[in-house]
Amino acid sequence: MFNEKSNILKKVFLPKDTGSHLCSNLEWWYCFAFLDGNAGSKYAVVISFFNVGYIPFLKGRYLIFSLINLKDNSRKNFSFLNKNLVCNLNSMFIPYYLLHCTLNKKLWRIYQDYIKLNISPDQLMEPTLIEKDPTRLIYRENSLEFIDEKSGQFNVHIKEQGLDINLIFTPTKPAALIGGDGKPDELYYYSFTNNEVHGSIVKNNLEENVSGSGWFDHQWGFSKGLIIKTGWNWFGLQLDDGRELVINEFRSIKTGKTFSPLANLIEKDGSLKFTTNVCIKPRSFWKSPDTGVVYPQNWSILIPEFSMNVKISPNFPEQEMPVVFPLQAIWEGACSVSVREALPNNSIKLTRGKGFMELVGYANFKCKTTE
Repeated sequence: MFNEKSNILKKVFLPKDTGSHLCSNLEWWYCFAFLDGNAGSKYAVVISFFNVGYIPFLKGRYLIFSLINLKDNSRKNFSFLNKNLVCNLNSMFIPYYLLHCTLNKKLWRIYQDYIKLNISPDQLMEPTLIEKDPTRLIYRENSLEFIDEKSGQFNVHIKEQGLDINLIFTPTKPAALIGGDGKPDELYYYSFTNNEVHGSIVKNNLEENVSGSGWFDHQWGFSKGLIIKTGWNWFGLQLDDGRELVINEFRSIKTGKTFSPLANLIEKDGSLKFTTNVCIKPRSFWKSPDTGVVYPQNWSILIPEFSMNVKISPNFPEQEMPVVFPLQAIWEGACSVSVREALPNNSIKLTRGKGFMELVGYANFKCKTTE
C-alpha cells in the first residue's frame, strides 16, 4: 500500500526550515527551470548552493550551475568554492582518503594542488554569506533570496563570466514533504515541485526575457557516508497534466548496488503519496569522453502502486558536470519522460513531461595504487 501525506507526523516546518541548519554537515538549496525566450531561445538551467562541513563557523560553501541550450544541445558548466571548503578538504576529507590510499600518486597530486589553491576546474569565490529572516544566500555576486518564505517565492541571480541569469520562482503548489514527513532517510527534504518562473538571461551582451516552469529542493542533515560511500540516482519530473514525480534510489559507490528506492507522486492539488515499491532499471549507457565514466542514460521505472510505467531519456548525453573532490564529476541534465498509467476504468493514460536527472557517485575517487 502507498502512504498518504496526511497520515504522517511532519518533520519539516516551514517557513522556519527555509534557512540554514548549523548542526547539519550537508545542506543544499537546488533549483532547475525550463525556459522559453522572447527571441526564440529554449533553455534549461540548474543551480545549487551548498553549505557543508562539521564545524558551524567553518562551513564550506560551494556553488554549481549550468546553462543548457536546448536548441543546439550545448551547455556551459560553472563551479565555485570558498576557502573554508578548501580548508575542510585539506584537513579532513583528503586525509581520510590518504589513510586508505597511502600509495596513490594521483591522490597526493590532488592534495598538493588543493594546498596550493590550484582547484581547477573549480574557481575560488569570496565573500560568501548566509542570512536569515528572510533567508539570503550570497556567494560572491551570485544569490538566492527568498521574497516570501511562507509561499516559497524566491529570486535566484547568477552573474559570472559575462553570463547574467536573473529569475523569480513562484510556487503554484504547497511544499511537498518528501517521503510524507519530510525525512525519507538521513536528510530532511522538501520540494516546491511546480513553479512559475520568469526573468531574464544576458548572454554575450544580449538580454532575453524568459519564462517557463521550475522546481526547487531543499535538503539538509547529518551523514557520514553520503557522497563518500553512497551516491544516488534521482529524477525530478514535471508531467504535462500538472502532476510531478520525485523518484530516487541510493547506490553503493564501492559495489554499484542500489537500495532504498522511493517514488513520490504530487497531485494537481499538491497532495502527496509515496511508495517504496519501485523498480528502477537502466536501459542504456553512455561513456563520457572527458572522464571515461559510464553513466546510465535511458531508464524504465515501474511503480505498481501508482499503476505507472515511466520511461526517462536524456535530452542529449553530454550533460556531465565536473565537481569538487571526491565526487570529481556527476551527470546532471535535462530529460524527457513518458508515463503509461493504468486507470481504474481499465483504460490507459499516456502522459509526457520533462525534468532533470541526477546521477551521483559514478565518478568518485577510488583507490588504485598503480596510478
